[in-house]
Amino acid sequence: MEENNVIFTGSIPQCPYCKKPTKRISKGGTRTAMYFPPTYDEQGNNTNPDKNICTEHWLCLECDKQYATKGNIDGYKYII
Repeated sequence: MEENNVIFTGSIPQCPYCKKPTKRISKGGTRTAMYFPPTYDEQGNNTNPDKNICTEHWLCLECDKQYATKGNIDGYKYII
């Protein structure tokens, strides 16, 4: 499967195989650990948001397939 944008159910990614919200188990993940000090402009917008990359592994209890997501504040993609 090629990388596609993650579709979220609340804050949890839905299964890219079932294409619907299902029961899922988080299988753990990793996160890069670079510090991005918040820097604010005159309107109070953070111009230096956290760009650490998170990778999470999931197991869909509907179709019994595993999948992973990877991304940061700019967006998340499915990786298989």
